[in-house]
Amino acid sequence: MQAQQAILTFSEAERPLGDRLLKIAIEIDRVEGYSEAHAIAIARMAEKIGARMGLHGVDLTALKFAALAHDLGERAMKRNYLLRPSVLSWEETLDLWRHPILGEQAAGELKLSRQTQLLIRWHHEWWNGGGYPDGLAGEAIPVGARILRAVDSYFALVSNRPHRQRFERLEAEQIVADLAGIEFDPLVVKLLLHILAGERANEAAFTYTETEPAINFFESESEIDSVAPIHSIEAPFGEPHPEIEITEIEQSSRYDESAEPQAPDEIAPAPVFAEPQAEISDEALNEDHETAPGAESSEQHDEAGIKGDSENPADEAEDAREKIES
Repeated sequence: MQAQQAILTFSEAERPLGDRLLKIAIEIDRVEGYSEAHAIAIARMAEKIGARMGLHGVDLTALKFAALAHDLGERAMKRNYLLRPSVLSWEETLDLWRHPILGEQAAGELKLSRQTQLLIRWHHEWWNGGGYPDGLAGEAIPVGARILRAVDSYFALVSNRPHRQRFERLEAEQIVADLAGIEFDPLVVKLLLHILAGERANEAAFTYTETEPAINFFESESEIDSVAPIHSIEAPFGEPHPEIEITEIEQSSRYDESAEPQAPDEIAPAPVFAEPQAEISDEALNEDHETAPGAESSEQHDEAGIKGDSENPADEAEDAREKIES
């Protein structure tokens, strides 16, 4: 619990309920078959994106609590198929689609705010209106629910699931980028990918500092002593520098094997996306897109698939949601 609190902090006002939700979040992750702290990772990232989108105070608290409790409905359902290493049937998928509503009800029983309850209800709504349970679209979906939709999908993609292995981070980012304007709010995607790129740059800087050996140009101190004195430093165009003069080389930490390696002043982040798409253009991010024929949702990678049955009486509903999985 201490390690989890280190990456997700609460104010004094948030702490009593926040600590309780941390324990519930761990239980929900176990019900869903996650081997890592899925809900806590979502809450940490959602808080960062929410702050950049202007959320603060009770709005940011509601987002953080909804992230921890977003799948309360699955905890209430306790379905064995969530841990089964195979695709879901159509009947199981329809059953699972009820979990946001059940989660809203469970959040009410926990005395979470009405705002938090609604974020839980709507965290599977799509930007283009193709989500569930209410088919909201665009800005009719609260900002917090739009953030949860994208962040939940990303962290599911980079996690091992009962039915598949995790995706590489860049591959998961590409999937999310491809669905900007379809499943996800384009602005949320842009901020998510920007934060992820920054985190990769920080990891690269830390790795450099930890692993790069100190540079030593001399084999021994005797070699340092044998270097001839340098009497002047030439300025541009070969003329002696008027002020700087060096009479000897001191045995300083510059050539000391025990000297601390210096981290680079700036490390350029690696490209966010693999080929063929290097980045999302501003024009593309500002467009609204309809679901294209044959387009996939993040949930086709994220959760268990739908096993189709053309003779099923729910064919109309299946056709309308052929791109969504539980």
